[in-house]
Amino acid sequence: MIRKAVQSDIPAILELICAHLDTLLPRSEQEYLELLDTTWVAEVDGRVIGSCVLEVYSPKIAELRSFVVHDQHRDRGVGRELAMAAVEEGQRRNIREILVVTSSPDYFEKLGFSDCLHEKYALFWKGKKNG
Repeated sequence: MIRKAVQSDIPAILELICAHLDTLLPRSEQEYLELLDTTWVAEVDGRVIGSCVLEVYSPKIAELRSFVVHDQHRDRGVGRELAMAAVEEGQRRNIREILVVTSSPDYFEKLGFSDCLHEKYALFWKGKKNG
């Protein structure tokens, strides 16, 4: 079952995130409180087994982030359902672009994400180099 997250889901979401810090950025309880309206969870037998957030940056762009499904529940369509819940919310809000930063581009390409026909690039600030 996919549903909007509620405040009592936050500890379970954070536990999932912490179990996947090799591919996900750590998040705080405060961040989730602020983004609760655009956070979804997948639930099985009353247990949170997946989550994702649609972080809206402007009316033009949002990011699907903190996307995670418990290892034992992968390859069952849970991730697709979570991602589509976030995308549908973005469409409902008329957000023109939804991005995802991922180490699994093939997975997201199967969900309909693309590289914008090579028109745009994500560039990251590395900070000032010493020396």
